[in-house]
Amino acid sequence: MTNARLIISITCAAVYTAPTIAADRIIQVEPGLWEYSHNLTIPGILAPSETAKTECITPEDAKQNLSDLLVKLTAGDAKCTVTDLKDTLNTVKFDLACRPELESMKITSSGKAAFRYSRTKISGSVSGMMQINQGKDIFLYGEGSAQRIGRCPG
Repeated sequence: MTNARLIISITCAAVYTAPTIAADRIIQVEPGLWEYSHNLTIPGILAPSETAKTECITPEDAKQNLSDLLVKLTAGDAKCTVTDLKDTLNTVKFDLACRPELESMKITSSGKAAFRYSRTKISGSVSGMMQINQGKDIFLYGEGSAQRIGRCPG
């Protein structure tokens, strides 16, 4: 999955424990050329960095079922779970907890995530705490945005 699709997928994510009506929601954006950026700040560890990139979103990728996006968010090495989904009109909020399996260290993180979407714009944020090797809590904050900027080249 490319970065833009991942950003759109994460930005459009939700949960296994969500009410059925929310999980069945279709998230639809306009196909075309999208510009996206994202950053994650972890004071003392990672400084914010935001570089805009572009990607062509196909008609197939432009329409996603919220429950399918949940599977993408919770699958993989990060071992994330989503709970307490609140889905109203064009805004989705949820709690996110991740416990990646790494050989050299134990990391746990939890926080709150939210995103707003329309057919041509998406914006979202996540904030929370993480621990490395059961050390002290470290604050983290991330945000991302994407917007359609035109037709795909070619």
